Amino acid sequence: MKKYILIVMVVICYIFCACQHQTNTIQDMAQIQMFAMDTFIDLKAKGKNGQQALLKVEKEINHLEQLLSTTLERSEVYAINQNAGVSPVTVTEDTFYLIQKAKQYYEFTEGAFDITIAPVVKAWGFTEEEKRVPSQQEIQQKLELADQNKLHIDTENNTIFLEKKDMAIDLGGIAKGYASDKVNEILKQEGITSAVISLGGNISAIGKKEDGSKWKVAVQDPLNEQGFAGVLEVEDTCVVTSGVYQRFFEQNGKRYHHIIDTKTGKPAETGLLSVTIICESGTMADMLSTSLMVAGLEKGSELWRQFQNFGAIFITEQKEIYITEDIACLFTLDENAAYEISVIKK
Repeated sequence: MKKYILIVMVVICYIFCACQHQTNTIQDMAQIQMFAMDTFIDLKAKGKNGQQALLKVEKEINHLEQLLSTTLERSEVYAINQNAGVSPVTVTEDTFYLIQKAKQYYEFTEGAFDITIAPVVKAWGFTEEEKRVPSQQEIQQKLELADQNKLHIDTENNTIFLEKKDMAIDLGGIAKGYASDKVNEILKQEGITSAVISLGGNISAIGKKEDGSKWKVAVQDPLNEQGFAGVLEVEDTCVVTSGVYQRFFEQNGKRYHHIIDTKTGKPAETGLLSVTIICESGTMADMLSTSLMVAGLEKGSELWRQFQNFGAIFITEQKEIYITEDIACLFTLDENAAYEISVIKK
């Protein structure tokens, strides 16, 4: 699923297209802008090996897209879906690891995160050209295909098998987060100590900015597309936001957003407008930002209290912001944002 968050930095004007990328050097800050994984990607790194490192990063991102895309016919995920109910598919280490991790996240979130929900999402048209409201009967039929018990992982042979015909998986909820983790590995191996990566809004920061200050990441105001709810100051971490305002359509006067409740097969109705996650793992941050939109404020808070390996910001329909106490000091409310802040304590 796509996630968008604005980063407060030097404003850079650019023009890009899917078949080109741009490489710049701005005050010794190497930069590559590209289009991959169905999103715009902006990469910046400081250091004598910055440009070389980013070229390696670009190659890795393109490689991961070729493995994890649901639409590219040569991808491993596409092959898994095409062979549903037919035969297991042998996959490479990256694909195997990510599907294994997704299965663990299913348990971790008590089913709120489920990569087998893909047929339901497709029925709503969120992965298609035309969006629509499916009938309750169709939703129920597609929900029957969303079954983790029928997703088989063979660790000895590195194969993935969807047991039932018409089943499908979609790694869109963690693929960009995983890519950001791989990017961080490459940059650190190249000796990069200051970098910021934006993969379709999945922000990953390494170290601090050139002037020694922390990176500033602005959290979108869900009620004002031109404004921010506030700003986070971060270093050596990932920031990912999911919100009901990002992808939606209207039919008969009602708005339907793209974050599907895995239990009902319909857009989640938990009273939340957005969830922002701060976590060292981009993969986990990507997963949690969507999952907690489905789980809701109460369950999301309980999950944080139980594990405390991530921070969270919940923005509600009641114009409230709930922020976990571990990251409260990193967040500054925008003076134009009309929200009341409450701190979630341990």
